[in-house]
Amino acid sequence: MNTIDYTKMSDQALKQYLLTHKDAQEAFYAYLDRRHQYPKQIILSVNELENLSKEEQTKLISQRLQEKYNITINAD
Repeated sequence: MNTIDYTKMSDQALKQYLLTHKDAQEAFYAYLDRRHQYPKQIILSVNELENLSKEEQTKLISQRLQEKYNITINAD
């Protein structure tokens, strides 16, 4: 049986592989190891929110999420 080298797969390829091979434990652990290597991404800090009203906080959080994930959020 051929062994797959998950370290040579791109992030997207490994993710796709996991979606089609849900029982592949080695691939899953390789994916987790890889994900833990990336720095955590902070959308905004507590300091940015300190002096803002609740409405301004909501607006800023929505704006940052839209920028990061390219999504539209309705704050209604």
